Amino acid sequence: MEFLPGVFRFRFGQPENGTPSQQMYVKPPRREAMAELPHAEPPFDASQIKFTVSRRGCRLELPLTSGEDIYGLGLNLKSLRHTGKKRTLRVNSDPATDTGDSHAPAPLYFTTAGYGVLVDTARYASFYCGGNTHLNSAEEKKMPEQGGVKLSEAELYALDSSASAPMVIDIPAAPGVDLYLFTGPALLDAVRRYVLFTGGGALPPEWGLGCWYRTCGASDAAQVLAMAKELRDKSIPCDVLGLEPGWQSKAYSCSFKWSPERFPQPDRTVAALNNMGYHVNLWEHLFTHPTSPIYRDLVPYSGDFKVWDGAVPDLTLAPASECFASYHARTFTSRGISSFKLDECDNSDFISSPWSFPECSQFPSGQDGETMHSMLGMLYMETIGRACRKSNIRTYGSVRNAHAFAPPQPFVLYSDLYDHAEFIRGVTTCGFSGMLWTPELRHAVSPEDYLRRLQAMVLSPQMLLNIWSMPHPPWRQLRRELNSAGEFYPEEEQLRLEQATRDILELRMRFLPYLYAAFAEYSFHGTPPFRALTMDVPDDPRLRDVDYAWMAGDRLLAVPFRAGMTELTVPLPEGDWYDFHTGEKYTREVTLRPAPEELPILVKGSAVVPLAEPVTHITDGMKFKLRLKCFGDAPRPARLFADDGFSFAYENEAPRWGEVRADGTLSPELAARYEVLP
Repeated sequence: MEFLPGVFRFRFGQPENGTPSQQMYVKPPRREAMAELPHAEPPFDASQIKFTVSRRGCRLELPLTSGEDIYGLGLNLKSLRHTGKKRTLRVNSDPATDTGDSHAPAPLYFTTAGYGVLVDTARYASFYCGGNTHLNSAEEKKMPEQGGVKLSEAELYALDSSASAPMVIDIPAAPGVDLYLFTGPALLDAVRRYVLFTGGGALPPEWGLGCWYRTCGASDAAQVLAMAKELRDKSIPCDVLGLEPGWQSKAYSCSFKWSPERFPQPDRTVAALNNMGYHVNLWEHLFTHPTSPIYRDLVPYSGDFKVWDGAVPDLTLAPASECFASYHARTFTSRGISSFKLDECDNSDFISSPWSFPECSQFPSGQDGETMHSMLGMLYMETIGRACRKSNIRTYGSVRNAHAFAPPQPFVLYSDLYDHAEFIRGVTTCGFSGMLWTPELRHAVSPEDYLRRLQAMVLSPQMLLNIWSMPHPPWRQLRRELNSAGEFYPEEEQLRLEQATRDILELRMRFLPYLYAAFAEYSFHGTPPFRALTMDVPDDPRLRDVDYAWMAGDRLLAVPFRAGMTELTVPLPEGDWYDFHTGEKYTREVTLRPAPEELPILVKGSAVVPLAEPVTHITDGMKFKLRLKCFGDAPRPARLFADDGFSFAYENEAPRWGEVRADGTLSPELAARYEVLP
């Protein structure tokens, strides 16, 4: 049956209680926007889905057609396309192989046939993505024996060349499940429909889309303030200053109390940072130390295993979630903290000392460790988001786990890993599940590696320099041991890297109005702001494995290079494309040879691209001064969004969209927030 416009729900067997769709983080759908999408008939109905239950759990078989390619299933760092592969959606912060382990798996896939399927389970389900043809036992009995020997399964498959290869979904322990089918007709329409079904995508505050710098984990208040002053003195753009574990009196597990030795006057420190224009982000994880003020209140609502000697609150229960949110509101968000980094809410199996709670854990709500691992990041984001809202703060943060129903959460996924190719790939894979991912800078082995990693973030969800391991800025020295010892590059090299850093961060700030409009489109109409090329053009087989470039907004294509790369040939969607830097026109494909300090960017068709005059940080309601770059003949106007950029007013007001035209004129809706310079 049609559950919402273009969304069909199928129920099989007896679904478990406490599935993702039943959690407090699920937002109301954007019904009107869903109804505005093109109409499409479902590609199959419930009668074409095979469902069986056994002692193992339940199994589903959904039809696939020849040539149908499969994407999604959450954050994937190892590959973009899943066709013909097995994926077991297990929460794991250290995925070693391309089998489905992920910080943020999601039981949701989309296909190039123009539809998507959400499986409402938090189990570690396995998806066999068209690689296994089905053995029909009834047909097998009719097969003749040859020479007295019954035909093998392989021979049977060979005889029946028309045998289909369905999507097979294995859900352990579950006696039933709900499926949600999202129609297109186009692949991008199906993705939009899912995002709107979950409540629409996140719309961060403008400051969240600026530049972030995480200070050394061992820093004290004086050192943090000195770093903040240095960034301002050197005109290095920075909106968010992050404090790592050392700000707490106990960090593993967390006390959620300021360290009296390192931060003896936290309110004064936070106020000083706010006065310099910084939004402060605090690192934490959920596991609650016995010295925490909320430990005793949380123990009755916690799981039966500790982590780092800390309680694990069951955030599916309102008393636990409200205790956690209220404490954060009165202790942090009401006192100048705008944002949080939610660490270690995933799991790990592949390090020398496995941490987190086991899958056999039991929680007071009835959840076990497996389902809690899947949903913990979602529950954590919802709880912290409520703490921010209690203080009227529109936040944007960082998180290390997500699942289904993630699009409305204003948090960006990150990792403790370092592989640059995987960090780039993560941007292309996340869009299919409505998730956000940052290819943050955590580590670089050379100046070239450093600059290429910075460039990869310019057109991504979050521009984040995570310098948690070094007391001095990376442009002084990239090697941790030398940086810590105060042994820096020669002054000329320091100045070169400092200027290159400033240039890259200023490029991010130039794109901020454009990126903010892309996020508004995500919120109101469901279009992921960062997308693999095949999402826009699924019928072009040349684009189906492009996992190193992505669309940013409606008209920019980012192609970040990695250290050591000097040349790359990129297939392009049909139509004209222009080099952002030179204006040169390309069709069909382009061979790029950028200078080390250059991020390759292509512009789709004839278009206006608005660029803001860069500032060191965003202030609430500030007016952006724009300069326009125009490409091709009769360039299409740019569409911008113009709320105040920081409050929740946009939720109750008519959306303020307007156009910036090639001649420099603005729609009246934009006049209060934007000015076009000659």
